[in-house]
This record gives sequence, C-alpha cells and structure tokens, in this order.
Amino acid sequence: MAGRRLAAGALAAGGLGAMAAGWVMVSGPQFPLGDAGTLPAVQAPAAAGGRAPASPPQSIRGPGRFKAGIVPVAATADGVLALPEEPDTGGWWALGAAPGAPRGTVLVAGHVDTREGELGTFALLHEFPLGARVVLTGADGRARAYRVTARRTYGQEALPADLFNRDGPPRLALITCAGRYDHTAGRYLKNLVLYAMPTP
Repeated sequence: MAGRRLAAGALAAGGLGAMAAGWVMVSGPQFPLGDAGTLPAVQAPAAAGGRAPASPPQSIRGPGRFKAGIVPVAATADGVLALPEEPDTGGWWALGAAPGAPRGTVLVAGHVDTREGELGTFALLHEFPLGARVVLTGADGRARAYRVTARRTYGQEALPADLFNRDGPPRLALITCAGRYDHTAGRYLKNLVLYAMPTP
C-alpha cells in the first residue's frame, strides 16, 4: 500500500512512527501559498473554566466549499495513522484533544487527492487565508469555532511532536499532503499544517 501512504512525522504518543494520508497522482498538486502567520505558543496557560465538556468531532466546515465528515482514527501496528479512504472524510487523532478540551491539540487530517488524481476536500486547505474561520461540530451537537493563525509546510518526517498530544494550549491543527509526489517512495514529500485557535 506504499502508493497510498504519506508519512507525517514521528507521533508523540508511544513512539509511533508515521501517518498515512494522501493518494497517488501523476504529478502532485501545486499550491502557491507559503508559510505565514504566527504559531500558537506551545506553553500558553490553559483556558479559563466554565466551558461545556469536550466532545469528539463529527464534522468540519470552513470557507467556500470546505465541508467534511470526521471519524476517529488511531495508529496501526507499524505506527501509521490510517485515515479514511474517502477524500471527503477527515480523520481525527483520537489520542489527542477533542474540541472543547481546555488543553491540547485537536488534530484532523485528510487526503489531498483521490486515486484518479482529482483533488479531494482537504486540498482546499491550501487555499485558506490567515483568519479563516473553521467550525467543528461535536457528537454533542455543539459547534466550536477556530480562526486560522498560521500556515506551515513540513517535511513528511518533520511534523512537530506537540501536534499529537493533549498538552499545551487548546488549538486545532488541520493537515494534508503537500509538495511533490515521490513515485519511488510512494508518498508526498511534505505536509501542510494549518494552526487555528478557538474563537467565539
């Protein structure tokens, strides 16, 4: 299944290896936007109390046509985060934070394209401007909003480990494939990460 994998760096929990996302394309999609914005501080104090309990995300929507269902995902025995095959469904890293949690990163990842080379829903992440509003709806029916504050591109083995745990300030990380598709390795060479902070 090497042609359907995208390594996304070392996972923080349990020394796991890499994450699967992305599909084979004849030539990888090209997106013009580069890194921008200020990353959320990883040691910011926890948010004040009084929030509703956290709830697993079931759907996400953002600017324009961006809308997708979300299912929980975990790592396989070889440390690969196996995302749902459907390009219009995202995977929520269930060992991380859930929307509404007072601390930690809510990580949602999805495919950039399909087997046939058509761009998937999460390819639209490449078009999100800073300040874009993203809304996660949880299993409890509550909608929780975030604002995109930063965009970063990382090599597939270089995702920050703090994306995969429940520590640090409450934030959202949206991830998809980026860069050139390496046919020899059977994967994209980079990952796009959008960082977003909770907003009313």
